[in-house]
Amino acid sequence: MGRTRAAPGTGAPELSHAWFIDTNVVMYARGKEHPYKAACSRIFFRIADGSFYRDFGVPVTDTEVFQEIIYRYGLENKWETAVSVSRNLLTLGLKILAVGKAEIETLLDLTEKYGGRGVHPRDLVHAAVMVSSGVRKIITADTHFDLFEEIERVDPLSLF
Repeated sequence: MGRTRAAPGTGAPELSHAWFIDTNVVMYARGKEHPYKAACSRIFFRIADGSFYRDFGVPVTDTEVFQEIIYRYGLENKWETAVSVSRNLLTLGLKILAVGKAEIETLLDLTEKYGGRGVHPRDLVHAAVMVSSGVRKIITADTHFDLFEEIERVDPLSLF
């Protein structure tokens, strides 16, 4: 038996205190020196030591984040790095949300509402997964997430 889903847009109660970790948080933490590197790295240290759960809530991500990591490093022919970064993220034990029929239906609704307004298609997928799962907060440097009425963007620099 699968997890019981809430009606689209109402969210699942068990994820109402969850925080979605966007791909760019992973990439900044792993990447070269950048103004976001320290804050993004600290997020993962806090997930690893358990203090993120205590101070913020449940960290979650989705399958699309892994696809983006593989895609990005694959474009640069850095396949070992793609696997290493993905495995490291996987071992942190974040809840990983999948894309299913309900998420696709939500994706189509969000695309009708936000398509052509500067939101990237992959980020529409993340937003759809969040809305379908009841996740309301996303940690990301991507300011176009501010366009979504359904979710709240939290800049990594604002956390610490």
